[in-house]
Amino acid sequence: MLHTITWLGAAIRPAHPILLLFAFILLPQYALADRIYFTDGESITGTMVGIEEGKVLWTSAMLGDLNIELRHVDYIESGDHFDLRLTGTELHNCWMFIQREKQHLHCDEGVRPLADWKLVVAAGESLIDAPPVLQQKGSVILALEDSSGNSDIAKYDLNARSEIRLLDTRHTLALRYQDESADGEKTRESWLGSYQYDQFFTDQWFATGNAFYETDEFRDLDERYSMGVGMGYQFLETAYFDLLGKGTLNYVNEDFTTGESRSRPAFLWNLDFAWRIDGDGMELFHRHAILQSFEQGTDYELNTTTGFKYPISGQLSSVVQLEYNYDNLPAEEAIDKVDRKWSVGVNYAF
Repeated sequence: MLHTITWLGAAIRPAHPILLLFAFILLPQYALADRIYFTDGESITGTMVGIEEGKVLWTSAMLGDLNIELRHVDYIESGDHFDLRLTGTELHNCWMFIQREKQHLHCDEGVRPLADWKLVVAAGESLIDAPPVLQQKGSVILALEDSSGNSDIAKYDLNARSEIRLLDTRHTLALRYQDESADGEKTRESWLGSYQYDQFFTDQWFATGNAFYETDEFRDLDERYSMGVGMGYQFLETAYFDLLGKGTLNYVNEDFTTGESRSRPAFLWNLDFAWRIDGDGMELFHRHAILQSFEQGTDYELNTTTGFKYPISGQLSSVVQLEYNYDNLPAEEAIDKVDRKWSVGVNYAF
């Protein structure tokens, strides 16, 4: 910047001293303007207003008011002071600078690097607004197959999930129904319903309780139900990422179609992850549950769902997912330990 000012001053000195004065007044204002750098290498100057709902609110003298998705942002330089909210953390009176090609924040809490702007939930001159009292989101996934000819096959797979946030509580309800038949004979019918309750006592730590009920005739499972309590931790909750883990102590009871029953205490570990790749509905998700009996080391189960959503129109998206279920101690030895299923369906988000 010193070379730029010296060169400009030398060039205009013969014209008039007033021009030199304007140069020294205007150039510092340009130099001190906020600048946002994009992931494609471009950048623009302007004024940062704040961050909300996964977007940077930016004002440019040439382009006007802009809403820039955080996934496009690499760095921000701003001498203005903002409060920033990350998952479980608030930083106060921060200004932003770049050092050694890394984003840094200079806040009242100290100087710290920022790995990715997508981790920021909100930013503004102050973050005193309370979150909405009630928040709700959910999805319904439907996968169908109906074929006829040499073989008549019909398959129906319905997954519904709803999450409700009420103040510092979270309620999650899920329902799963599968129905399959071949040549007029039923080959599978199963139900699974679950409810999870989370009570937050910090932004990230929460007490949790769960209950589920399941029936699967073709795995000789007449009914299974369980209830448990434990603790959970919300690692991330932003416009782009959700990541949480829960560990609970559960009581599990199983009644088999063979007339046998089995009940035991067990440890249940749940993990939920979602990465909303862009702001248009593209999403990668993974959920798994591991159930380990306290009475027998070989009595454990693993259930996972991993999938990808791609937007179609509005609230509709296509979904491809893999479900993998492993039961190391099924009702009978003749029953396979592994169930694996690929499915393609339609997702409706609400």
